[in-house]
Amino acid sequence: MQTVKKGVWLNPVGISHTIDHMYCSLGVIFVVSLFVPISATAMVLAVIVEGIVHYLVDYSKVKYGCKDNTTPKYWQQFGLDQLAHQVTYILMAWYLLVV
Repeated sequence: MQTVKKGVWLNPVGISHTIDHMYCSLGVIFVVSLFVPISATAMVLAVIVEGIVHYLVDYSKVKYGCKDNTTPKYWQQFGLDQLAHQVTYILMAWYLLVV
């Protein structure tokens, strides 16, 4: 159900998917902070920005993307979606560990 609802602007079920990712990101950042000093402010800011980006990427893909998973276009868009998520995680790590 989350998959379909991610394409409905601000739908609580779609938002819950993003919140799941935010909790997981916060957990990973917290574990890393046990070994590398990371301020609580930086943690919260990174997770909020990641949540906004994650929501917008998912919303755009579901709302405007190809729905037929038997076509190359669907899989190209799926790959771009996943690339956007991974680049977001790389930028979060850079922000938290380098800046």
